[in-house]
Amino acid sequence: MKLKKSIGLNIRWHRRIGLSLFFMIIFLALSGFALNHSLGLKLSNTKLSSDWLLSWYGLEQAASDGFELNSGDWLYQAGDNQLLLNQQKVAQCQPPLLSVVEIEQQLLALCNDALVILTAKGELIESFTQLQGLPADLTGLIAQNNQLYLRGESGVQTFDTDSLALAPSNISLLPVNSAPTALPESIKDHLKEQEISSSISIETLILDLHSGRFFGSAGVLFIDIVGLLLCILSITGLWAWVNNQRYRKE
Repeated sequence: MKLKKSIGLNIRWHRRIGLSLFFMIIFLALSGFALNHSLGLKLSNTKLSSDWLLSWYGLEQAASDGFELNSGDWLYQAGDNQLLLNQQKVAQCQPPLLSVVEIEQQLLALCNDALVILTAKGELIESFTQLQGLPADLTGLIAQNNQLYLRGESGVQTFDTDSLALAPSNISLLPVNSAPTALPESIKDHLKEQEISSSISIETLILDLHSGRFFGSAGVLFIDIVGLLLCILSITGLWAWVNNQRYRKE
């Protein structure tokens, strides 16, 4: 009688653990099968580049728009915080790229955290940051009468590119000089080529899901717990079979 109760209790727990792991066992089996046949399925050759997935992995897609200059050149920002003039990297600043103006043979680009000053050829002159006094609420740049103005939520200020000095201004300004427009196809094609190295393959995604790394340390811990429960499931199954054989003999 005691053996029968032990078998019943063991089977109940065996069923509970089995039901709780049902979907995980199927997923781990299918993902393991896919990884085992990765070469045949060409999983490493299939790239994923959705915004949310790249963001989850800490990668960013390059912008699809930028600012066209009077010379026909383009100033825009790539996904790795790089500021580019055509295909040349000229500076680093935090996105988004808010505004661009040309004044006195200089290019000025307003990013989220800095005002980048370049020569007409894209050589870096200065990067004026918020730590140096750049207001944090700026929304655009305006060039008017060879004077640069910074427009922000708190008002308008003049900016001297030589001394990097700011001063409040009450002048009536024209609208912001330019707005971002779609990049030409030649630059988009170049950006797509650069993005290939920073995209995520299906093989990497499946591997990270299979190991739990996709969800960080918590995901790895969860897979570890699943592994331990699978061990318990095997032990309870073996224990139930052994006790059942003993019960039949008795």
